[in-house]
Amino acid sequence: MAEAMARALGGGQVDARSAGLTPAGWIAEPTVSTLAALGYSVEGLRSKSIDEVEIDDVDVVVSLLGEETLDLMPRGHGARREAWSIRDPFGEDEETYLAVARELETRVRRLLEEHQDGELLLP
Repeated sequence: MAEAMARALGGGQVDARSAGLTPAGWIAEPTVSTLAALGYSVEGLRSKSIDEVEIDDVDVVVSLLGEETLDLMPRGHGARREAWSIRDPFGEDEETYLAVARELETRVRRLLEEHQDGELLLP
């Protein structure tokens, strides 16, 4: 969700990339429907491993799993590193997906305001 939001909210100025430590290999349907309901495009989104993402030119790396996993995130050259504790809504109801999406949306907006015209990695 964060990748789709960062791309849209960045107005074409942000190259957001999302990857996971243990990707499912597919995007959950509630993720797709939640993003669509909020007006975000899911075009080009896919589940991928952190090893598949080029980070040499990334300006900001964000762990959505909190401070304890930040050391597992790759280190780009001079990349700013942030840790957010965001609940994974997988297997939860529609309301939970929407609540998580709204929290992500708020944090992504804030990050984009702080760091304009950059590249983000949002695992």
